[in-house]
Amino acid sequence: MRTQKILAALIIPVLFSGCSTLTTQVEREECIFGTALAGAAGGSIASPLGGGAGMIGGGLLGLLLCGDVQPAPEPAPEPEITGNFIVPDDDNDGVPNHSDKCPFTAPGVKVDANGCAEDSDGDGVPDYLDKCPETPLGTPVDANGCSAILATLQGVHFNFDSATLTSEAKSILNSVVSTIKTHPSQDIVIEGHTDSTGSDSYNLDLSQRRAESVMNYLTSNGVSSSRLRAVGRGESDPVASNSDAAGRKMNRRVEILAR
Repeated sequence: MRTQKILAALIIPVLFSGCSTLTTQVEREECIFGTALAGAAGGSIASPLGGGAGMIGGGLLGLLLCGDVQPAPEPAPEPEITGNFIVPDDDNDGVPNHSDKCPFTAPGVKVDANGCAEDSDGDGVPDYLDKCPETPLGTPVDANGCSAILATLQGVHFNFDSATLTSEAKSILNSVVSTIKTHPSQDIVIEGHTDSTGSDSYNLDLSQRRAESVMNYLTSNGVSSSRLRAVGRGESDPVASNSDAAGRKMNRRVEILAR
């Protein structure tokens, strides 16, 4: 009898200690079965019939003590991936594709914030191709970024309100003829300009006649007419203010440009 009491005292705490954390239905059933056995063992200490009553009582006690199955904890979420991501930049100019307005820049070319080759003097020729990187803003340039103006006939090179060339103008054009002939692949544009005196329509016509006068002189001196084009700009493209005589003189001009 003493031995049975000792065993019951040892078994019951062990069984109930395992019922505190149940994660599956099988574990719950084992817990209830264990309490029933413990009740039977305890009841049998008193009498054989007490064992059956103890089993029933232990089972009922197990239903209370073993509780509901506690679900297994959810797995921890995957940690977010942090760090530096590679942003696509196909031409490797330092400007990502989504911001690059010139996505095919040549390797090693210095670019601006838009990913386009820098053009410091704003002449339309990027710095890496520009052989004259400090051309004044607005100056017509050739493919090398250098001034395309071969000559400028200005002010006194035409008589007032006339498209007739003066002897001084012809002298300047003679030197231009030799330059044009040494570069036979270049096309030549002759642009006529006036000051703002007079109407727009009159000035446009006068500038055209002066440009054609220069073109005819070049043709008469051996320059192929197929390379020449005369364009009158009127007063639309001044290089100085028309508010004083000095400025108006600068604006009355014909420019010979290599294209």
